[in-house]
Amino acid sequence: MDGDQETSVAPSSLVTAKKKKKGSIRSIFMHVDTVDLFLMVLGVFASLGHSFTTPLVLLISSRLMNSIGSSSTVGPTSFTHSINKNAVNMLYLAAGSFFACFLRERQAARMRARYLKALLKQVLLTLIFTSQARRRSSPASTTTPL
Repeated sequence: MDGDQETSVAPSSLVTAKKKKKGSIRSIFMHVDTVDLFLMVLGVFASLGHSFTTPLVLLISSRLMNSIGSSSTVGPTSFTHSINKNAVNMLYLAAGSFFACFLRERQAARMRARYLKALLKQVLLTLIFTSQARRRSSPASTTTPL
């Protein structure tokens, strides 16, 4: 009991610990071509751009309200110029948000379509092989046609 005791681990627990480890992050990109990789990177930037829209809308709206609030101290041309500038900024933000949402949704729809195609292909292959196995094992297939 002097602290030099070694803890013994059963070999079976080491084997199960190794089996529990799943694939790495590289396994996600195993079947990716260059177009998919480009779309994934573009999708990351699009989702980041889409997440910044709410704070930017609040910032532009606050500047717009400040322009309206200071309308009594500035001239009409300066007031119109500041309102137009903020309106154009809001238009740019809306166009950027639309583009970011479009890219993100396009990539998600493409991934869903690929998943559905792979799933249907798998179900179709299963049905074909089971129907062939049934035909081979059925007694009707051993009789000769008339």
